[in-house]
Amino acid sequence: MPARLSTSPSHLFIMALFFVLGAAGWLVSAGGATESPAAATAVDRLRSGAVASMDSPVFEFQPGWQVSVEGADTTEPDQPWTQPSGRMAFQYSGRDLALQLALGDYWGYIFVSVDGRPANRLPVIRGNLDSLGQPSGYRPLFAPEKQTAAGPAPEWIVVHRASTDGPHDVAVEVWRGWGQTVLRGAAVDSIPSGPRPQWPAVLLALTGGWLAITALVRFLGNSRAAKFRSGEPTASAGHTLLGNRDSGIVQVWARRIFTLEHFLPWNISVGLAVASVAMTGAGTLAQSWLLADAGLVLLGFAGLRRPTLWTGALLFGLPFYLHPLPILPGRSLNLIEVGVYGGMALILVRFIILRGLLRSSEQKPSALDTRHRLFFILVSFALVATFAAEQQSVALREWRTVFLSAGLFALLLHGTLRSAADGKAARTFLALCWLAGGAFVACAGLWQYATEQNIIQAEGVNRVRAFYGSPNNLGLYLERSAAMGLALAIFGGWSARAERRGDGLSRRERFSLSGSWKSAPFPARCALLLTLPQLLALLLTFSKGAIFLGLPALLLALAIAGRRLLAAPGIALPRRYGWGLAAVAAAMVLGLTPFLGTERFRSLLDFSPEGTAGIRLSLWRSSVQMALDHLWLGVGPDNFLYSYRSGYILPAAWRDPSLNHPHNVVLDWWTRLGLPGLALAAAWLALGVRSLWKAAAVDAIAVGALGAAAAALGHGLIDASYALPDLLLVWVFLLHLFPPPAEGKSAANPDNRRANSR
Repeated sequence: MPARLSTSPSHLFIMALFFVLGAAGWLVSAGGATESPAAATAVDRLRSGAVASMDSPVFEFQPGWQVSVEGADTTEPDQPWTQPSGRMAFQYSGRDLALQLALGDYWGYIFVSVDGRPANRLPVIRGNLDSLGQPSGYRPLFAPEKQTAAGPAPEWIVVHRASTDGPHDVAVEVWRGWGQTVLRGAAVDSIPSGPRPQWPAVLLALTGGWLAITALVRFLGNSRAAKFRSGEPTASAGHTLLGNRDSGIVQVWARRIFTLEHFLPWNISVGLAVASVAMTGAGTLAQSWLLADAGLVLLGFAGLRRPTLWTGALLFGLPFYLHPLPILPGRSLNLIEVGVYGGMALILVRFIILRGLLRSSEQKPSALDTRHRLFFILVSFALVATFAAEQQSVALREWRTVFLSAGLFALLLHGTLRSAADGKAARTFLALCWLAGGAFVACAGLWQYATEQNIIQAEGVNRVRAFYGSPNNLGLYLERSAAMGLALAIFGGWSARAERRGDGLSRRERFSLSGSWKSAPFPARCALLLTLPQLLALLLTFSKGAIFLGLPALLLALAIAGRRLLAAPGIALPRRYGWGLAAVAAAMVLGLTPFLGTERFRSLLDFSPEGTAGIRLSLWRSSVQMALDHLWLGVGPDNFLYSYRSGYILPAAWRDPSLNHPHNVVLDWWTRLGLPGLALAAAWLALGVRSLWKAAAVDAIAVGALGAAAAALGHGLIDASYALPDLLLVWVFLLHLFPPPAEGKSAANPDNRRANSR
């Protein structure tokens, strides 16, 4: 009894209230803005409370420095890439040592050691040694966002925190940066503590919010159960409890809309959706908000009865998310956010207004499974990391456009599949819509390649990018959609024939396209036509990660999962069942043969410091240290760029300082959201892959989803994997397509399948 009382709705509400009050109390007592330390003056001894200007006699400069009351500047050495531009030393007594450094749009860095050891408040990257061959605290001075019209901006940086008052011997080594007056001052125990961080309040508030939601769900569940036991009518039984006149008017109009759409055949509804997508696209190209809004309204009308149409249109439009939709005069919104928020509005309208009009046979349970809960916790934790980030405005923008949109899309996909009378048909339709979007963007890229428009000419090849800013982004998208297309084309007819004839299939009948073209199922034929241009465009991106990691992982996953699908009981699996996949691999290798002599591929194994591979290795070393230094919360969403170039970029990688992610899926989760975020993402991925593996025994779409996930993880070893609006939505689409194994047992039984009511 006590255990039950502790989780009752009333107790959960009380706990939620305490957490919210705790968050409010934390914010109230957080403190004000950070105060600046006292003005620097010349001092004879650097001890606790002192703020010293660089012309103080306590500092010992080696020859070559130019010292004044404004600061200390270095001069260019004879060998600026192999020699430091200046060294200096001093002694201080106290605990916290801070240096005032000039940060701006120039390349330079410093090494700091205290008592012969690296300064412990600066990154210490393995193998990054000073000119004496000793490990030291390291700090780049490159921060273009802090550059002012007057030059670099001075900023106090705490470089060391000692456990005793010392005295402590400090050595500073400056590389490059001459003419910038790199050192402006030094302070001991004089940097005022700033306001307390906001992220604990956000964590408390989110915990309280989730407890309140849990309490509300349990309260509503208990109320429905009580009404069911008492025999009272409920909305889930096909009745409405709205008795006033306004509710009657709403129901009348809802019934009219529902009846009108109910008599629209499926093909007419699809035609309306296609026309609405075309209108929206034309309005976007012409920047006509009236035309774009008309298309969205028409799509909403078609999607109110069949939400798969709206969700399918959103999946089709994912590659175009960089082009905002004109909604009002002078006002455009992100395509993904319009699609997600609009879809959620449709689901809510359908649930609230049309729920009482649906037949009881159309009602489906709407409980969310563990994958949803894990992903929502991940999205919530991303918000906590956002408020722990240094650049909060940038982090909030990524959280809204990437994480929040993906979380709402998970709800939209769940509601879409629950509203479908035939879940398998709905999944097939959504997969084909996704493939159609990939084929459209691939054809655009092929046209650009043929006409040499909007291509990237680099390293001896012309690289297509379609509507993306980079060919690599196009490759990241097409490798995932192509995996789904290959699975549907090669394996898509098996489940249809199995339902019609049972498990006794001949060897030729196991493959969708192994017989005649006419005998192949319609989805398989569509998938083949939609996948061919995607494979060709994928090759023409010349993305080394997609070609050498993504595609092999894709084909291997399709071979393994396809074997599971084709291994029908009682029939020996043919050894040569993978010939179709081998043919795809051979065709792509032959297609690349004319380009193997170009610089793009000759430099593949160039690990020199200035080469792509060498810079990537330096990036990973820096990212590992960044992850270790920000173990629990990471640096925050979209803050990698600022932390990397201003805190962790190695001298050997200075030629490419604008990398905004670590080019590795594990390091990306870790540096962005810390170890908890990495653990949550791994658990979410594991549950999603588990559901796909179970479903791969009966459905080719699950085989394709596994292939797409393998391609994303393979390519993600050296590139982005999820932290873009389109990529994270694709991950949600793949991992949430099928119910968890416990729910899928009855669905896998052909006797329990619903008939297609379209």
